[in-house]
Amino acid sequence: MAKAAKSVHRTAELARKRERRRRKLITFSFVGVIAAIVIFAGYTYWLRDSSLVEIRNLEVRGLTTHTEEGGQMKSAVEVAAGEMTTLHLKPEVLEEELSRFPRVASSEIVADFPNSATVTVELRGDGSVFGTGTDALLIATDGAVLGTAGAGTDSLPRIGVGDPPAGDRVEGRTLTQALVLGAVPTELRSFVEKSDVSEGGVEVTMSNGLVLLFGDAAKADQKWRAAAAVIADPELVDASYVDLTVPRRPAVRGPEDVIVEEEVVPETPVEVVPEG
Repeated sequence: MAKAAKSVHRTAELARKRERRRRKLITFSFVGVIAAIVIFAGYTYWLRDSSLVEIRNLEVRGLTTHTEEGGQMKSAVEVAAGEMTTLHLKPEVLEEELSRFPRVASSEIVADFPNSATVTVELRGDGSVFGTGTDALLIATDGAVLGTAGAGTDSLPRIGVGDPPAGDRVEGRTLTQALVLGAVPTELRSFVEKSDVSEGGVEVTMSNGLVLLFGDAAKADQKWRAAAAVIADPELVDASYVDLTVPRRPAVRGPEDVIVEEEVVPETPVEVVPEG
């Protein structure tokens, strides 16, 4: 009986210890959850938007303030950064502020805790000009319309034929030409005059009269590299056309390879006048 009583007593004591441990675990868990909620609420509704982590040191990359447009872009970046902290970045605000500048292709902001941030802005480059006179438009290398073509755009190649843009980008055959002209290497840009579209695709006319046949805009950068290699060849003499549709195998054509369709003039019948 004594042994049985001791066993019951020991079992009851172990049960009470397990119950105490369970209650402690529940209490600690409850306290932990409350603490997590308090910390999360403090972070969400106070700390991450607090002046303690406001952006005070802002570095802007990709912009130049030497132009009026560049200065306006930088001001827009600063306004957007003023609505953020290093714990609460808002890239959509930055994108919205810069959306009024068609030259901006993309933007990115990276925080450096506690009070620094870096904004990198990627700009579209000038590619070509579409249209003439006061209606001429400056087109970016990716086909975006940058605005009216003003001073300093005379050296850019011109898109010969195409449809006017209906929105902020050119489309169709105009876009195809814009992408080809936008891929011109820097060393060749000053020698490119204009583009046109034929049944075979895009044709680019150089300042010396040489015509480059591109086909479509696919692999335009490779086609331009092939064109540069052909043009630099000292043995290139009397070439009129360079077919770049297959950039790995550019084909050079001379004047004798060009078939000129002559107009057929019907013969005038000779009237025979009888004698006598």
